[in-house]
Amino acid sequence: MTKSTHSEKRDISQITTYQSGIVQSSAHRVLNRVTSDYLLRYGLSSMQWFMIGSIYDAGTSGVRLSDLMRRMNTTLPYITNTISLLESKRIVNKITHSGDSRIKLVSIAPSYISTIGEIEDGLRDHLRAALYKDGHITRDELSAYITVLYKLAQQNQ
Repeated sequence: MTKSTHSEKRDISQITTYQSGIVQSSAHRVLNRVTSDYLLRYGLSSMQWFMIGSIYDAGTSGVRLSDLMRRMNTTLPYITNTISLLESKRIVNKITHSGDSRIKLVSIAPSYISTIGEIEDGLRDHLRAALYKDGHITRDELSAYITVLYKLAQQNQ
């Protein structure tokens, strides 16, 4: 068992599960801090931004709250509360489905669509500056990391 995992190249067979867990948690906190710091200027949390993006991806027809709940892997009360907050900020619109009044759909307010592009572009630049500085992380390394995250997330579906 290794005592340190600070070297650049690591033999994965020598990393303990707790060391791996610690570094995963640390990486999550770093990414969340960098993202949250940027989103504060828009009055958004990371989860609100992720939800806005998921709603935006659904298009003008909107997305059902239950589908958003599954996509975000959270509870319906959390989704409902967050949507109410975003609605009060005039970021999203909630409507009743035309075919079934029990179904609620949420879509991005048309006036906020350009802000989404502004946030996305700015956040990408902010993350690049924070993560790529001094060649600490290469584009290929980040791409591999994101590929692995997608694969891990698919196991939860």
